[in-house]
Amino acid sequence: VQTALPALPALTDAVPTLKEKLTSAYQQVQTNGDQASLADYARLLHANGFAAEAIQTWRLLMREDPKEGRWPYYLAHLYRDSGDIAETAALLRTATEIAPDYSPAWLQLGDLALKSGQFAAAENYYGQRLQIVPGDPYARLGLARIDLQSDRRNEAINELVELVADHPSFASAHNLLSRLYRERGKDDLAEDHRWSGYQSGRFATAEDPWMRELNVWCFTPEKLFVIGMVDFQTDRGNRGRSEYERAVQVDPMNPGNHELLGDYYRKLNEPDLARESLRASISLAETQGKAPPLLSFINLAAIEREQRRLEVSLRVTDAGILAHPHSPELRVESGLTRQAMGRSAEASAAFLKALELSPNDTAAHFHLGEMRLRDDDVEAAMASFRASLVQQPTFAPALRYLIQYTLSTDRLAEAGTYCDTLLKAYWGDPEVRQLVAILHLRQGRAELSAGAPRGAIQQFQRGFELNPNDIDLAFELGTLQLAQANPRAAIAPLEILLAQRATDPSAHLFLAQAYLMDGRSRRAQSLLENGLILAEQSGQTATAANIREMLSAIRR
Repeated sequence: VQTALPALPALTDAVPTLKEKLTSAYQQVQTNGDQASLADYARLLHANGFAAEAIQTWRLLMREDPKEGRWPYYLAHLYRDSGDIAETAALLRTATEIAPDYSPAWLQLGDLALKSGQFAAAENYYGQRLQIVPGDPYARLGLARIDLQSDRRNEAINELVELVADHPSFASAHNLLSRLYRERGKDDLAEDHRWSGYQSGRFATAEDPWMRELNVWCFTPEKLFVIGMVDFQTDRGNRGRSEYERAVQVDPMNPGNHELLGDYYRKLNEPDLARESLRASISLAETQGKAPPLLSFINLAAIEREQRRLEVSLRVTDAGILAHPHSPELRVESGLTRQAMGRSAEASAAFLKALELSPNDTAAHFHLGEMRLRDDDVEAAMASFRASLVQQPTFAPALRYLIQYTLSTDRLAEAGTYCDTLLKAYWGDPEVRQLVAILHLRQGRAELSAGAPRGAIQQFQRGFELNPNDIDLAFELGTLQLAQANPRAAIAPLEILLAQRATDPSAHLFLAQAYLMDGRSRRAQSLLENGLILAEQSGQTATAANIREMLSAIRR
């Protein structure tokens, strides 16, 4: 072991903690040559990015300790990262021979075989994974992909539908279903699954306990931040907290590390810890004669403003602007703080300065638009909201303002453009669907006024699909379908109308008409009898007369 041990890698750029640990581990192996010390040294090499030396050390461990499945498994990951797929697969097979119950190795073998077009082998590997982890979504997704590659699209869709029913938050299956439904022209279903995939968050690879074991051997801040970010975004473990905090511990004199930790604490809604880290970032940089990190000023100013420490926030933004005079973000923060202090003219000037530095800055245009709206300068406000979309076309707050304004001024075509953008980006958001449904209601009424009932039905139907609980849409669609002698199409919206207006005799009358036209006389009679009571109680004599006439016709 001592003879075959690779030399220490170059540690010029390593932080002192890592240098110390690697040097100590190397000397330990050189002193005693035992397997435990050798494994510790290999873990340190692998976890901190010294791939060439780690490969040699894992191979040495495979020779010395051939009954441990971790060694070929770790080695496989290094070869995969280098692009050597054949060696990766061979090492994974070795790992499964030694540790046949370690399911991540089977899953990775399945994925490799699938990408190589070896479908029979992939199916076998996924089957092995499912024996160990029954119902595993990753293996089931792989099997669905095999069906797709084998031109069994119906089977693949059925498998994916079952998969998302069992695992509603499995984003990859939703995204694949969305693509397949779009190919078939089922755009609404495609959007449903695209939104579900979006709501499920970022893709998360299958849990891999052996690889996670390596994380505790990482003492490279950049790598720790990446591990922590992935865990935070995929909501795993302690959401990356230990990695973020350890990154600062191993290199406490780096202002950038404190900056990233402060940003992380802010995302966790822990303002006191965030403030402490951000201040440390700024202080360290100033002590070292460096420009303090921009993100530290931005986050610290925002935290102070959100906690209504407005004078403190203003001092932070002013100091930040001195250090970063070309930052539009700090000008926006300065504007928001001044606005909160009631200093509107200064706030407006700050937003305008941000736009001098970055003419298409979304936040500056938007906040300037809100200020103009409060001053009743509506046209100027809308111009600002439109400008905020140049850099970020799906910026929802601006789109909402523009939709409400264009609807209120009867600019339906323009409102439709904004609605299409907003709905595509936020398909499953109930408030967005309600807003867009209002557009379809207005467009349907415009079609009716123009004498185009078919166009009106299309608009009302689309709005009703987006927001089935809208009473106005249910009424317009139901009664129009009834007038067009389409009773079956009228029934669903009229049932919604009745559910929302249970004491309205007209709702009883309309639905009873639809039931009668569809041959459901008993249900119609029951509705009419109830409707007659309500009409008489409320003094609606004309409606009561119509109901009596219909009841008389049924009884005859």
